[in-house]
Amino acid sequence: MISNLHLHSCFSDGMSWPEDIALDAARSGLDMVALTDHDTMAGVARFCAACASRGMQAIPACEIDVNEPQIDYKSELLAYFPGAEPAAGAPATRAILRESLRNRRARLEFLINSARELYPDKELSFEDLFRDKTRMEYDSALADEISWSKVDLFLYLKARRCIDPDMNYKAFKKKFFANGLLKKYKLDKPDIASVVAAVHADNGFVVLPHFGHLWDDDVALMHKEMEKLRSKLAWFRRAGVDGVELYWYNADYRSAKINELVRTIARPQGFFFTYGSDCHGPGSGKHTITKFKGNFEGFPVRQADGHQSEGHQGSAGHASPNTAG
Repeated sequence: MISNLHLHSCFSDGMSWPEDIALDAARSGLDMVALTDHDTMAGVARFCAACASRGMQAIPACEIDVNEPQIDYKSELLAYFPGAEPAAGAPATRAILRESLRNRRARLEFLINSARELYPDKELSFEDLFRDKTRMEYDSALADEISWSKVDLFLYLKARRCIDPDMNYKAFKKKFFANGLLKKYKLDKPDIASVVAAVHADNGFVVLPHFGHLWDDDVALMHKEMEKLRSKLAWFRRAGVDGVELYWYNADYRSAKINELVRTIARPQGFFFTYGSDCHGPGSGKHTITKFKGNFEGFPVRQADGHQSEGHQGSAGHASPNTAG
């Protein structure tokens, strides 16, 4: 199955709605896809329906922000639920997501109030930001389903001409957060054990995304710190993480080298592998749906004791010449 299992929509920090992403995926020749919005599955049912209408298989999924003090890991885990009902499946995981959504909305409203003090003449508000992001009139129910982020604030301040239109997100974070222009708000996030327990209770699979980011996508550094890389992966495996993502690292050569190294170390430790480009859509700087895809072998078959077996759910498709192998 030619796959890209790491895509984001307007329900988190992506730039397109689920139906538009399904259209892009079909045009890109994908067989299997997953919408992996941060801390929300609100767009999954729409995405799965749109993909089915175009002859593609969509896996219910999400990307969960975590904070793991044991290994100082402040990033994400991907969660996949093959066979789950798109609109209401994975109840244990959705309980974690509901709390994260409440926290994210509270943080954004706090940051808007902080920005209002910097720009008192701009009449900034959460409802106005909602209209800018969604291009819809304010809808409180939909607002509760969106996973609000600092990216939303960044784009909103640009739209309201509060900041330089040429400023990128990295510079924005440094100026407004690192330098303290905006007040700080600590966002509570679950630890890895909590996420793994919930996803496994829902018969799902936990996958470690973009592992090379922990070494700033530096292949030479990863080789230099091979034992650290090996031990870090082993920690995730002991924690119950099932798979590792093979990823698009912004260049074919770099991606091939990092993915080859990660696969060599991770396979003997019992991980399976997914493929993802982390696409955020047009205008995001990460419109990568056509950049990377892979011949996915399928999700492992769970044994009665909950462990993974050598087999896979479903069958692999045929390799494509522009597919990561």
